[in-house]
Amino acid sequence: MDDISCYRCRLFYLRPSTDPTLQAEAACEVLAGTEGVLLAAPASEHSIHLIYSLNHLSFELLTDLLNELGFELDKSILLCLRNTIFQFLEDNAIDNMHINISDFEIPCESVSHIPHQSADKYWDDYH
Repeated sequence: MDDISCYRCRLFYLRPSTDPTLQAEAACEVLAGTEGVLLAAPASEHSIHLIYSLNHLSFELLTDLLNELGFELDKSILLCLRNTIFQFLEDNAIDNMHINISDFEIPCESVSHIPHQSADKYWDDYH
């Protein structure tokens, strides 16, 4: 399924920052090597133009990825509304194209040298 209907072209707006490592050009360099991203280009100093395939990525996954990498998205009311609409439209498109979103997830194995504990134990220790 590699037809044009599974590609999305979106503009992501980053929160303005004076740190050049948190601006659009740096984000594009990081995203350019991601599977499913066809184009990652800075549209301005604080916005990214992305073309990606729904077979590999979703709007929600990309926003989570950007946040995880330290690139904070602009959270103005209009952009939050716009992003919610994009996410809703993509969720419907993914459902209609019968794309299995569990394929997006990369299995994460526990790292043996990092101690893991239950959430209850964490909160008991925290209090």
